Amino acid sequence: MLIYRRSVRRDATLIIIGAALTHLYSLLNRQQPTQILVNNVSIPPMEKQERPIPLATIQELSTPHGSAKAFQSRFMSTNSDSDVSTIAPTTLLTHAPGWTVLENLYMSNGTFFIVTDTPQDFPKIRLMISKPLILENTAKNIAAREPTADDMAFLTMEEANKRWGEVKPGRKNRISTVGGNTVLVNDPDQFLGHYYHFVGELFFGIQAIWYGTFSSSSNRFNSNSTPNPPATDALPPIHRVIFARASSIAWRDFPGFNYYFLRAAFPSTTVEVEDDWEDRAEITATGKRAWRFPLLLLTDRSASNRGHLCGTVTQRNAAEAVALMRSKTKQKSGGGKEREEGNADIDANADMAAWWNPVRDRLFEFADAGHDDVKGLPKPRVAAVHQVGERNQVVLGGGSSGQPRLPTPRSIVITYISRQSAGGRMLTRISHEELVSALEELAERKGWEFNVVQAEFLTHDEQLKLMARTTILLGVHGNGLTHVLMMQPTRFSTVIEIFFPGGFCHDYQWTATHGLGIKHYAVWNDTAHTEGEGEGKPKVNYPSGFQGNSIPVHGPFVSKLIEDHIERRR
Repeated sequence: MLIYRRSVRRDATLIIIGAALTHLYSLLNRQQPTQILVNNVSIPPMEKQERPIPLATIQELSTPHGSAKAFQSRFMSTNSDSDVSTIAPTTLLTHAPGWTVLENLYMSNGTFFIVTDTPQDFPKIRLMISKPLILENTAKNIAAREPTADDMAFLTMEEANKRWGEVKPGRKNRISTVGGNTVLVNDPDQFLGHYYHFVGELFFGIQAIWYGTFSSSSNRFNSNSTPNPPATDALPPIHRVIFARASSIAWRDFPGFNYYFLRAAFPSTTVEVEDDWEDRAEITATGKRAWRFPLLLLTDRSASNRGHLCGTVTQRNAAEAVALMRSKTKQKSGGGKEREEGNADIDANADMAAWWNPVRDRLFEFADAGHDDVKGLPKPRVAAVHQVGERNQVVLGGGSSGQPRLPTPRSIVITYISRQSAGGRMLTRISHEELVSALEELAERKGWEFNVVQAEFLTHDEQLKLMARTTILLGVHGNGLTHVLMMQPTRFSTVIEIFFPGGFCHDYQWTATHGLGIKHYAVWNDTAHTEGEGEGKPKVNYPSGFQGNSIPVHGPFVSKLIEDHIERRR
């Protein structure tokens, strides 16, 4: 008996060890998709590009009308109707290429199903979803990312009932409800682990489409809706975000701003990742069961690239969401060509950033940041503060649209984000020293505040506190300029982005000007380019020195640019 017991214990031990080794081997040998090292914030346009759909084919979609409060209240709670005794049809609420809000979307075996007898009421599937592959700008890759029926399909009501309908008389169908409001990100991890792409594109677009769908100013409700809703306009909460094609590590960036942003701005939102999504797919693999999402925002970068604004004009996937939001909420950005070019007259009114204010306000509250809070920040190089005007004072006369202009800040705070220790895209040593010297002289002469910042040496809270007070943000093209999202739009707010001469991309220019109504200058050594003045913004270009460490800039020119800009806007 003693020998037998030892044998059992030994065999059990060997079985456990063998199972553990087998599981470890399967994890280590899981095939990983080919990765592309992206050294800059956007992929340069190449000869072979996805052919964007013509603008005229994007229709304004009819949506249910009625009381804003009643509509919003339907989605305020996680206790969504779980009664699936009858299969509810799918309803389209809002759509722009790559950004689609749907009621009652179904998933079975990893495939999304739109249940409807009128598929013509929905956008083309390729404008909603794609194969979740790494993006490469080649004809082969572009074709491979086209969706198939395995990604999304239409089902008639009859077909849905045959698949998931009543199992037997008196027993409900085989559909389980995932209660609450869901955002599903159908993108691989190629761009997720980058602060600008995660916050400045993905969540910038999420907030825009959410605001455009549910704000009381949306034209879905009635023609008398106010065009200037307060920042407290109650939007339904986002209960969960599903990164369906990325691991729990892949959506986090090295500096840690992605998780900081998500947890601070959306504190009640839960996160699911690829393994969780595969669980849901696997337990419905037979196709006889399905998950119902009462409300789901489906976002897909490749689908956005097929849109006109993203694919042809801006190369920014959030541009599709922001343009649709402005068209639905009457937040006109000037120029009369919002859908075509996203033109912006930043002097027009104080409403351009109203849709983003709730997110920024939650971040400021979390960081204990405010106009006058300098606690924990490095001492500014110039301590004196020049009194420009009363904080939040509205300039009389209004803008060209008759709405209030942007507020005047209490003080001018210049923040230079230095990349001199970043190891890439750096100013020459002489240019850096001359720039700092010129801005120190300007700040001392005018009584302004000037800060030189190496973001890696500040905590997340400290960075937000500084951005809450910053009026002029400048630096070489790079991730640090994503902090424009944290600036408070004022009459003087400006981003000065330094490029290698001849280089330009839309990343921060579009985000500042068209997303937030903040002025943007692209500086090439001793010349500046800005939209709406002179020759306008440059064309997108990535010259050989774009990523280099020998970027020149003439410090006295930048100093004069800032001084002239402030004087013109007094």
